Amino acid sequence: MSKNLRTEDFVIHVAKTFEKQLKEWDPKYEVLLLKMEDYILVVKKNDDDVSVTISETECQILKDHSPYALDRKIWQDLYLQGIPLYDGPGNYMQYVFGQYY
Repeated sequence: MSKNLRTEDFVIHVAKTFEKQLKEWDPKYEVLLLKMEDYILVVKKNDDDVSVTISETECQILKDHSPYALDRKIWQDLYLQGIPLYDGPGNYMQYVFGQYY
């Protein structure tokens, strides 16, 4: 999918996947995707929010590198900002981080 979608469509798909995963962990999470000069993914929970900014060029490079490279970069940035990562239902996080997640 990462090779076949336009960058914007792929980033939208990734944002929807993030929201789905976060809501499995806690339904209070919300994800907003903004497209300004760069893509800005905002994760909100209650009154707290964190964001990750990625340029269109970086999105394209990550998208072309591997199917989950963009996901991995965003999860790592969110984790560094305090979003906890859980091993929950499904295997999405294992696809993102590999078998050692």
